[in-house]
Amino acid sequence: MKIKRYLPGILIFLTIVLLVGVVFVSLPHKPKAEPPNFDQYNYRASPHQVQEKSNVNTALDDVINLILKQGFAGAIIVCLGFWTFRESKLNRATQKENFDKFVDISAECSGHMASVSARLENIEREIESSKQIQMLSSNRNG
Repeated sequence: MKIKRYLPGILIFLTIVLLVGVVFVSLPHKPKAEPPNFDQYNYRASPHQVQEKSNVNTALDDVINLILKQGFAGAIIVCLGFWTFRESKLNRATQKENFDKFVDISAECSGHMASVSARLENIEREIESSKQIQMLSSNRNG
């Protein structure tokens, strides 16, 4: 029964200790002192890596290094790159096919439109001539 009475206090104490520990661990720590002439003896590697220029010969090596360095994520990146290239190639072929179809349909429609335009001109001439005939006949009668 005494444990139940002290249980909230113990839980609060443990929570505070846990929070203090988390804060202490997350604080930045000062590095240890280095011996004199530390950089002179090349104890640490240069932070600036010399990068080779990529060319055709190193492209495959670059892909292999990407997969080895990145692991599964690198493999997914390479797969997505190949998929994107393949899809864009298919899309270009489909786009060219659709454009060729559009050109054919446009040429066909142009021929039909020329035919319709010629018929409309004929109808317009017929209407004008019938108007003139009607005007002449009304002038004779009137």
